[in-house]
Amino acid sequence: MKEQAAKQTLRDLGERNILEHLIAPRFRYQANGIIGLGDDCAVIPAPTAGQSFVFTTDPCPTPVVCLLEPPDLYHYGWLTMLINVSDLAAMGAQPVGLLVSTVMPESMATQEYERFLDGLADASREWGCPVLGGNIKDGPQFTATGSALGVVESELLMLRTGATPGDRVFVIGDLGFFWSACLTKLNAETNLSRDHVQELNQALYHPQPKIREGIALARTRCITSCMDSSDGVIGCLRELAMRNGVNIVVESDLLRPHPAVKEVASMAGIDVRKLMLSWGDWQLVCTVRSQAISQIRNLMQSLGTTCFDIGEVQAGVGTVYLREEDRLEEITNFANERFSGTSFFTHGLEAYIDFLRNQPLTIRSPQAGFDDKIGPPI
Repeated sequence: MKEQAAKQTLRDLGERNILEHLIAPRFRYQANGIIGLGDDCAVIPAPTAGQSFVFTTDPCPTPVVCLLEPPDLYHYGWLTMLINVSDLAAMGAQPVGLLVSTVMPESMATQEYERFLDGLADASREWGCPVLGGNIKDGPQFTATGSALGVVESELLMLRTGATPGDRVFVIGDLGFFWSACLTKLNAETNLSRDHVQELNQALYHPQPKIREGIALARTRCITSCMDSSDGVIGCLRELAMRNGVNIVVESDLLRPHPAVKEVASMAGIDVRKLMLSWGDWQLVCTVRSQAISQIRNLMQSLGTTCFDIGEVQAGVGTVYLREEDRLEEITNFANERFSGTSFFTHGLEAYIDFLRNQPLTIRSPQAGFDDKIGPPI
């Protein structure tokens, strides 16, 4: 019987049995006025006065862990939830629910699809975001797309705009753990302690969105701009600088690496600051009113969350600089930017690691006579 079950495909089950026996038992949801699976649409009560719904949608890319070891669709389920609720966190929103659309080959083993559903269900429970419905269809290859809904008090919304000169720049969450974990998996000779390996593996196998942190930050009313770092810390800094028409200056001596990250970077021959400014760790990157620095630090400490004050917002034209001793140079864009030569989605894992290893951390020096409090001459 077990051998027969292992060979069962989605075609053997058919659409109705997939819905009734695989999906519904994991995600049937009716509570607090929300009606989920079973009808043509999910039903969500309207927010109360003074609240706003926020929506986001993202397709699930190939989880990097599935390129480092035999693919397990559990990671696709986890990541489908993660990439969507992380966007909600950046707005300070509480998740309400997720809609998921999947395309699966009819030859896909039932057990494989169940692994996807298990990853999705585990993430749903962990982050309090019910799966309310979606769609399934047959097609040539497996894909999953999620659309998340959240709710937030309108006056507490955190946006990408609002940063002003004098604000401090904070990163909420660990720096460099994800790529340190990847490099460790690729190099069997790494001599990390068991505790350090466990910390890095958490970032690789069970990355966490900053939902509690985002909601708590919004309530302080001290955040002037915010976004999630799905495409990298440096990508966030560039976006916030450009959207707000300011410069951001990162202080090199404030980029203090965790010992495990420092050790892996040294082993791999990569400047540790590149790992810290890259993507994969699912932080929130925000600008904070300067008078609220201690408040934000104490708040994150109370939540058991690491945070870093890494620099300052200055008047400027949308550039991100690194200050190291007396030098001020523009930081290379190590973001996972779509439709570019650095896109992991198009060019793959090894190409991105080569880029991290070989591309200089900074790309140019400002013009002579540059006043870093004002910005470069136009």
